[in-house]
Amino acid sequence: MEKTSKYNPTVVRVISLIIGATLSILVIALSLLTITYASENDLDKATLFLLWVFIILGVIRLITFIKEPNKITFARFAVLFILDVALGIIVLYAKSNEYLFSLTAGLYCLTIVIGRIFRIIGDSSPRNIVLNSIIILAAVLAAVGLLIPTDANTVSVVTIECTLMATSAIFEVVAATFSKLKLKVLIKIIFRTYALEVLFGLLASMIAFSLVLMRIEPTIDNFPDALWYSFAVVTTIGFGDFAAETPTGRILTVILGLYGIVVVAIITSIIVNFYNETEGKKDSKEFKDIKDEAESDAKHTKKKK
Repeated sequence: MEKTSKYNPTVVRVISLIIGATLSILVIALSLLTITYASENDLDKATLFLLWVFIILGVIRLITFIKEPNKITFARFAVLFILDVALGIIVLYAKSNEYLFSLTAGLYCLTIVIGRIFRIIGDSSPRNIVLNSIIILAAVLAAVGLLIPTDANTVSVVTIECTLMATSAIFEVVAATFSKLKLKVLIKIIFRTYALEVLFGLLASMIAFSLVLMRIEPTIDNFPDALWYSFAVVTTIGFGDFAAETPTGRILTVILGLYGIVVVAIITSIIVNFYNETEGKKDSKEFKDIKDEAESDAKHTKKKK
């Protein structure tokens, strides 16, 4: 008899996603607090919050390993966790030595490089190699700039380091949220359906309306502002920083807004329908497995009774 897992993989995935996203948000918040206190020259509090950032990063590494336990993730977890511990120890003494702040920033860039190298090892597809290579190059350049002695003060170094941490955490949240969406499938859907034509039509309409609005609206006197206004109207966001004042401008705004609502609805329905059809076979198999598992559990419960 095949041995089934004690825990539902879907539940484990969702819980790990929620915990990982929450911890990443904490990293962002603590990084911003560190920048705030460093700018106020309160290095005691800045160091404390920075220490907590590295502790949370270590926990995130552990969750990543637990979610996908294999040799590559274990090696990645071990190396990065050791670096996080080293960074935490260095931070404890950083407030008494300005160079140590530069050292922590450089070592953090090293963790980014190592993490991306492991991702390339885990997925050697050309797209993944190119994307991670760009991130590695950016991290190396940042590390070189932070480690070379300059006249930059501690505040500048801490600001750069924490900005890197917050940016990396934001990307981790976005990547975790969309990790189950297959980009290749979405691209194929866009090219094989009318979604691409609809998108180009929307873009052309925004540009055309922007050129007109720029000429007739007194508060929108340049093309970038007009395009920004058209984007806000089409997406129904409505920031409120610009508004149509002339009757013609208001009529064009209504037309553009209605057009945007229709186009967004069409694109959404096309992508969702074709994505479901593309993934239909896989979903059917997963639902069948869940049904079989539920029926097996029910039979097992009846036998116990």
